[in-house]
Amino acid sequence: MTSGKEAGLAMSLVNEVTCPLCSTLYDDPVRLDCEHNYCRKCIVKYWKEGDAIDGDDTKGYTCPLCCEIFPQFMLKSNKLLATIVARVQDLGLQNHRSLVPESKKSPKDGLGQVGETEVGKGLCPIHREPLKMYCVEEKMAICVVCGVSKEHRGHCLAPMEEILTQCEENLQAAVRRFEEQKVKIDEICKKKEEEMEAIKSESLSLHAHIVQEIDCLAQCIQSEREQLCSALQTDTHRLLALKQRASADLLQQRDVLQQQVASLSSRLGQEAQDPSALIQVSGLNTALKAEAAAVEEDAVGGFDLGLYKGPIQYAMWKRLGEVIQPGLCSLSFDPSTANPFLSLSEDLTTAHYTHSPREGLSTEESRFEFSPCVLATRGFSSGRHYWEVDVGDKSDWDVGVAGETVEREGWVVLCPENGYWTVGNRDARMVGVYLDYEGGQVSFYNAADMTPLFSYVGVTFKETVYPFFYPSADSKAQPLKILNPRVQKQ
Repeated sequence: MTSGKEAGLAMSLVNEVTCPLCSTLYDDPVRLDCEHNYCRKCIVKYWKEGDAIDGDDTKGYTCPLCCEIFPQFMLKSNKLLATIVARVQDLGLQNHRSLVPESKKSPKDGLGQVGETEVGKGLCPIHREPLKMYCVEEKMAICVVCGVSKEHRGHCLAPMEEILTQCEENLQAAVRRFEEQKVKIDEICKKKEEEMEAIKSESLSLHAHIVQEIDCLAQCIQSEREQLCSALQTDTHRLLALKQRASADLLQQRDVLQQQVASLSSRLGQEAQDPSALIQVSGLNTALKAEAAAVEEDAVGGFDLGLYKGPIQYAMWKRLGEVIQPGLCSLSFDPSTANPFLSLSEDLTTAHYTHSPREGLSTEESRFEFSPCVLATRGFSSGRHYWEVDVGDKSDWDVGVAGETVEREGWVVLCPENGYWTVGNRDARMVGVYLDYEGGQVSFYNAADMTPLFSYVGVTFKETVYPFFYPSADSKAQPLKILNPRVQKQ
């Protein structure tokens, strides 16, 4: 046989008469009750080795292919199969190598080794059987004979077609998940790109805001510096002019006196006995003494050091207060909103919790009925504002802003959903509160060094908001105090 088709038919015939255990033509074939055939010596050896491994010779005997168990060691000779094997041997097909075309034989065939071409793709390299099974434990494709061998006995096996179908289904599902995930990833990446562009845009806007705010102060400082330096230059020119004029006057007086001295000296040399000359000499001495006193006395003066060498930075800080926006607000508590257990100072800038309620209070609807809170008298519906509060020595406090129509009955829950934008229980003694109504921002700072504590951003205010205060509920705590700007006394 030389053609591929005939070789395939011959190979199929040989496979039908090959023992699945020894992979050679049947030798004294026997048939089990499950209709599977084996060489007598092969199945006997298989069962004996199985008993030796299991250590129990009383258990049933198992078919290597279908794993059916037989209660007795009974073997039936298959004479028909033995006859077919003899016919195959007569045809010279007992050797699989004779079925492989000469053009496809491996160079190693002459050495008596089984080559890859002989076994064929998709065949077991050990038993040369089709790889129809899959071992789940070993994660490998095996043939039916491998499935009943000791190596894989007891393993979880599945038909290869089922595994391939499952793999294909899993692959398709993975592809679908990948496509879905790819769409999500693309959307997320696009969103991230938009967010990065938004960050860049916001950074430019914030940079411009910082420069504008600082430049406002820098311009004020620059203007004050130029004015002060200009005044110093004017005073310098004035003092130099005065000194120069005084020096010129002294030189002129010196020349006049010098002429008088020379004239008197000449007269005295000629008229030593002239009394009038002596009188003129006496008058000259008096004039020289007066002139000497005038020379020592400097009426021009100097620079005003109180202006040019005083607390310049402090004076500048005072002037900066006039241009700072927002400046420190002046606030006071609204008694009509104060809880009865809050004690307010006469100037309405300090609040202190007490165990006893105040008496004679009107029942205002705006009053906090249960929670010891209070609002300021001044509300804001536009603009930027900043105020500072001394929260005392306890951590139990809250400050911020509250909407005009917030609920004030019962226990107050401080959250934006209820109209409260507050912060509390922070490591700060003085707290600064910044409100940008149009910008939708409420920020809190440690007023000692302006370290940010917390911020609400993106808020949409729909009504007037009022500064909100909740002092510590400890009666022994220091009062909460509004830190208003100092008022200059006239």
